[in-house]
Amino acid sequence: MFLFIIKRCYLQAFSVPSKPSERSDEENKLINVLKSKFPQASLIEVQDISGGCGAMYDISVESVEFKDLSRVKQHKLITQALKEEIKDMHGLRISTSVPKS
Repeated sequence: MFLFIIKRCYLQAFSVPSKPSERSDEENKLINVLKSKFPQASLIEVQDISGGCGAMYDISVESVEFKDLSRVKQHKLITQALKEEIKDMHGLRISTSVPKS
């Protein structure tokens, strides 16, 4: 059973991002947490890539708040912001960037 879940999550990892109207409650919750932690973000995208079970998420955040920070520190800010939510997950795929001026 465990291998099936991993396989299903892996196969869904390359799915097309959902439209805002098709987001799950959990995706919306994660977006709201990130919006509150990164109010200057110009882009916040969250997609359940586990096939709907909520085990893995692809998260992209673009914010001036990441300027002059290493990629590791940027990702650490994301994981700290989602500290409580991460407890129920198997994994995250995080992309961060700074808007181009």
